[in-house]
Amino acid sequence: YISIDMEGLWGLSSWSEDKQDVKRAITRELKVVLGALEKSTGGKLNVLVADSHSYGENLIMEELPDYVEVIRGYPRKFYMMHGLDETFDACMFIGYHTPCGLTPGQMDHTYSSSSIFKIEINGRSVGESEINALLAGHFNVPVILISGDNQLFNFSKKNFPKTQFVITKYAISKFAARMRPWKEVVEEYKIKVRKAVENIEKISPIKWEPPYTVEIELLDTSKAYTASIIPGAALVDGRKVSFSSSDFKDIYRFIMSTSLIAWAARKS
Repeated sequence: YISIDMEGLWGLSSWSEDKQDVKRAITRELKVVLGALEKSTGGKLNVLVADSHSYGENLIMEELPDYVEVIRGYPRKFYMMHGLDETFDACMFIGYHTPCGLTPGQMDHTYSSSSIFKIEINGRSVGESEINALLAGHFNVPVILISGDNQLFNFSKKNFPKTQFVITKYAISKFAARMRPWKEVVEEYKIKVRKAVENIEKISPIKWEPPYTVEIELLDTSKAYTASIIPGAALVDGRKVSFSSSDFKDIYRFIMSTSLIAWAARKS
């Protein structure tokens, strides 16, 4: 299972990039990963890819191998991880990024740049990598490789001690980065994908002790109040809402619901 985003991809530095350039970049980097997987597995592959940036309409479908299925479009109940279940051997996160506000990472945000400032689960600051990995852990699926900028590596490595990381670029600020030479990135993908596949049995799924309490800090009081209408949600203070459950799927759906509702309330 591959969940691919845009902000951590090589060659891109801002959301103002030309849409066709984004499509070419996300397709190019996915093809590099798939090529490395083919060599590492002898070509015996069944791959499901979640096109997970914005509305999920980024991949150039006709350029992908025949063995690849793609989840495309929006909305989806499990957004970046839709379609994942316990039948998968492993998952990879490609083109990922840091959480909002914690480091000067490339296009840092957590699901919604227009609504969400910070997310904590059981008192720990998390980004999309951690949240998506916990959902994968619910299905007992390990995350074997993550790629993105150096600030993503700096933030998330502690939570993924045995996962392979590929650094695609070095963040200067939210909308500026120093790109590594493309050939170096390609070669690192080949090496790290091979290591990830070879060590798949040694990489444990990410699991935290339930019950889970998620606290979401929104950008303004109107968004937080609107999100607090979700059944089971509690308004912690002017800009924070919380929700608890022993089932991480409920936590994930609450985060997605909050993101959507807060976005809809942006003019309130």
